[in-house]
Amino acid sequence: MRLRLSDKWQDFRERMRHKHRLVVLDTDTLQEKFSMELTGLNLFTYVGISVIVLIILTSLLIAFTPLRNLVPGYIKPELKEEVIRNAQTIDSLEVIIDQHEQHIAIIQDVLNGKEFRTEKDTATHKVAEEEVVYRHTRADSLLRQEIEQQRKAAKEKQKKKRK
Repeated sequence: MRLRLSDKWQDFRERMRHKHRLVVLDTDTLQEKFSMELTGLNLFTYVGISVIVLIILTSLLIAFTPLRNLVPGYIKPELKEEVIRNAQTIDSLEVIIDQHEQHIAIIQDVLNGKEFRTEKDTATHKVAEEEVVYRHTRADSLLRQEIEQQRKAAKEKQKKKRK
């Protein structure tokens, strides 16, 4: 005979309600230290509550102790600020080092008898040497007219939107 689903369910419920005794004995004296009557439902409830309590305690332990620093991805706010401050310090030190290197290069040039020039002098000197000639072509003029027409059209649209 096949058991129906309701029969299986009732059989399971009866087994869960069947009482069992949990006894803890001292092995030397066989004296009973702890005794408890359990059913399947009680055992399931106790284990479930114990697991939930352990999860909560572990979460609290990690959240409110230095153990949280071991969690991947967690960064202390103080550490983050220190990293930013260190990056700014490094940047300013790099600028100072570059300035000192330029200063040393200039001093070496002077000692070697080379002409003294700063970077600003060489930049203006290069521009002065080149002949810069600006010529307007027909394409430039047409592009300028097109841009002016687009600007006028955009202004007219804005005026219509305001009204």
